[in-house]
Amino acid sequence: MIHKHQHYDLLGKVVLERVVFTPPLRLKEDMQSEACLLYSVKGSSSLYDTDQKHSLDSGKGALMKCGNYFNHWHINKDDAQNEAIAIHLYPDLIRYVYRDDLPEFLTAKGKHSGPSVLMLDGSQLLKPYIESLLLYFNNPEIVDEEVIVLKVKELLSLLYKINSNNVREMMHDLFNPNNFDFKKIISKNINEDLSIEELAHLCNLSLSSFKRKFKAVFDDSPASYIKNKRLEKAAQMLQVSQDRVSDICFDCGFASVDSFSKSFKQRYGSTPSDYRNQMLN
Repeated sequence: MIHKHQHYDLLGKVVLERVVFTPPLRLKEDMQSEACLLYSVKGSSSLYDTDQKHSLDSGKGALMKCGNYFNHWHINKDDAQNEAIAIHLYPDLIRYVYRDDLPEFLTAKGKHSGPSVLMLDGSQLLKPYIESLLLYFNNPEIVDEEVIVLKVKELLSLLYKINSNNVREMMHDLFNPNNFDFKKIISKNINEDLSIEELAHLCNLSLSSFKRKFKAVFDDSPASYIKNKRLEKAAQMLQVSQDRVSDICFDCGFASVDSFSKSFKQRYGSTPSDYRNQMLN
């Protein structure tokens, strides 16, 4: 549930954004024409891109180049509300902010195949910047276009001063989406807690287009193929691992132990526990 949503816009687009909410919250992020810095003031999430899953915790940020993402914010142990700050970056916004006189650190140096997301773990440069944004969100009457322009320029300058070659390389490549392989996305995310709709989003496809492409590539429906692959992995883990059945269930991407046990018995003729005992004997 979202309790507070504030944003300051420029050129008709959301630039500075603050959200306070109660998790769990699952969000599809469509960023085909923008980049973003996402910062968790409070709370943790699993952030998925086309290549991998990232853990975003309190006091950490994620620099995301243009593309599609999925973000799952988790329930806090103390049942506290979450708070997140996002700074959205667009090519025309950056040109406007610098009046087309782009600094050298933003000029293109050619495409590269770097990651889609860079985690900025507790950077001491970012923390005071985020605190300054919170001051503006708590005092909206002092925010105008000049403030927004200054905060965008400040962020870009800070990012480039973070002691990381990866960050600097991404700064030259924020608006060049990575190419992805359909099979690779499915393979890397098949045991994650993602729905078919969420997988389609990561592939930047509508649900109907995703199902058609999936059938053409794997000669099976997404639901059938994914469930069978998850069951196969679970069966392997039951043979070689002493992990609890519930842990194996969630590690293989099933939402509940009951649904996992029912599907497993339909496939292998016995419950997961009985199957493990049979294999051991």
